[in-house]
Amino acid sequence: MISRWRNLCQQHPHWMALLAGFLVPLAYAPVQILPLFYLGFGTAFYLAWQHRDHLGRLFRLGWLFGFGQLFIGLHWIGEAFLVEAEIFLWLLPFAVTLLPASLAVFSGLAFLLFGVSFAWLGRAPSSASSHRVGRLAGLVWLALLLALAEYGRATILTGFPWNLPGMAWGSWLYLAQPVNIVGVHGLGLLALLSVSFMVSKTRYGWHAGLALLAAAFVYSGVTLQVLGQASSPEPSLQILVVQPHLDQREKWQPSKRQMHIEKTFRLTQAGLEQAPNVGLVIWPETAIPAPIDETDWFGRKLRATLRDDAFLLTGAVRRQARDDGYDYFNAAMLWQAGQIVQRSDKHHLVPFGEYLPMQSWLEAVGLQQLTKLRGGYQSGPANARFSAPGLAMFAPLICYEAIFPALSAGQPRPAWLANITNDGWFGTGLGPRQHLAQVRLRSIEQGLPLIRSANTGVSAAFDGRGRYLASVPLGEAGSFVVTLPPALPASVYARLGDVAFFGLWLGVLAWILAVGWGRRRG
Repeated sequence: MISRWRNLCQQHPHWMALLAGFLVPLAYAPVQILPLFYLGFGTAFYLAWQHRDHLGRLFRLGWLFGFGQLFIGLHWIGEAFLVEAEIFLWLLPFAVTLLPASLAVFSGLAFLLFGVSFAWLGRAPSSASSHRVGRLAGLVWLALLLALAEYGRATILTGFPWNLPGMAWGSWLYLAQPVNIVGVHGLGLLALLSVSFMVSKTRYGWHAGLALLAAAFVYSGVTLQVLGQASSPEPSLQILVVQPHLDQREKWQPSKRQMHIEKTFRLTQAGLEQAPNVGLVIWPETAIPAPIDETDWFGRKLRATLRDDAFLLTGAVRRQARDDGYDYFNAAMLWQAGQIVQRSDKHHLVPFGEYLPMQSWLEAVGLQQLTKLRGGYQSGPANARFSAPGLAMFAPLICYEAIFPALSAGQPRPAWLANITNDGWFGTGLGPRQHLAQVRLRSIEQGLPLIRSANTGVSAAFDGRGRYLASVPLGEAGSFVVTLPPALPASVYARLGDVAFFGLWLGVLAWILAVGWGRRRG
C-alpha cells in the first residue's frame, strides 16, 4: 500500500498534492480522523522533498495542497449565499473557490521558500560539508516554514485563522492541553514536527514522531486528571443560555418578526421557571430582529421577564446618527432592570459578510455584503470588558471573534469569556461544528470558562480545561442552565501570548543549525 501510494506521488505529483489537501480537514472537528492529518501532511512533505530542486513545481504543489485543504474545509461558506439565493447565488462559485485559492498562496510560498533554501545551499562551496542538509533537518525546516505560513494566514490583512494545523490535536481534549503553553500556532507546529519526524526515514524518526504525540497525550492527561479544576471560593453565578433557532431565511422578514421575538422570550421564560435563581441570561448575536435600544418597548418586556437584579447579555444591531444618515454596529449589550448597563461593538468584522473591502467603490458597481446593509457595519474597539456589581468581569466575543486568540487575551484579565454568535448562515454541516471546536480552544489557552449562545447552535459551556459542561444540539431550539466555573490561574499562553510559539520556532531552528545541517542529502 505504501509503495503504491509512493508510485502515485511520483507519477501524478500535482493530483496527489490536491488529494492530500482534501484529506487534511477530515482530521479536524467534527470528523476527527487523526491519521488523515498524518497521511495528508506526510504526502505533502514527501512531495516537497522529492521536488525540492524545482522551484516553480514546489510552489504549485504547495498551492494545490493548501487549496485542497481550504476548499474542503471551507465549502460550507457557500451556504450563506443560499439564504437569499435570488440575490447572491451567482456569487457562490466565486466564494467557494476564490477564498481558498487566495489563502492557498501561503502554503505555496512555504513550499517555495523550502526550495529556495536548497537553491541557496546548492550555490555554496561544494567542499563545505556544513552547507549540506539531510532529510530529517530538511523536513523539520519545512514544518517550520508551514507553521510560519499558517501564522501569516491567521494574521495578515484581516486574518483568517480557520482550521489551522493545530486543530488536528486541538479537536481532541487529550491532545489539546499544550495549547495553554504554546497557543494554537505552537500546537500546530508540534503536530507538524511529529509529521516531519515520521516521514524522515531516519532510524529513530518514526519513534520520535510518536513520542511527541505521546508527550502531548500525557501532558493533557496530567492536566485534566491530576491538576483538575480550581475550586470556587464563593457561590458562583447561575447562567441561562438560550438557543432560539430562528431560521436565517425568515429571521428579518417583517411579517414574522413578532413571532421570533415571542419565541425567544418564551424559551427564556421556560428556562427561568426551571431555574429561578439565574443571575444572567445569554442570548445569541442579533438575537432580536428589531432595534431594541431606541424605544422602551424592549426594556418593558424584559422587566416583565427577568428579576431586576438579573442581567441579560444579548447581541443586537444598533445605529448611530451622522450628518448624512446612520452608522450601523453589530453590538453586544448587557441589560439589567430594563436598562442598558454596558455595550460594546464588534471589532473584527467578517469581510463580504458585514462589510466590503473598498466599500464605496464596490457598492458603486452594484455589489453588496450578505447583510445587505448599505455602507456596511462599522467596527468597535478591541478587548472590551463587561462588569457590574454581582457579575464577574467577562470578555464579550461576537461571532467569529472567538477564533482570534488575541481578542480573548489582554488586560485586565477577565474571569470568563462569553461568545454570542449566529451560525444560522452556514446550515447544519461542518461550519458551525468547526467554529465550536475552535472556540473551545480559547478556554484552554486562557484557562477561562467560556459560555456560548448560538442562534441555531451549537450553544455550549466549557470550563477552563475545555471540558463540556452543557450544550444544546445543532439545529434545535432550547436552553440550559450552568453554574459558572472559576477561572484557573493565568496560563503560560495567557501571560506570554505568541511569544511562546516564536520561542519554540526559534528553538527548533537553532537545533537545525546546530545539528541538522551537514547531514547527508538523501
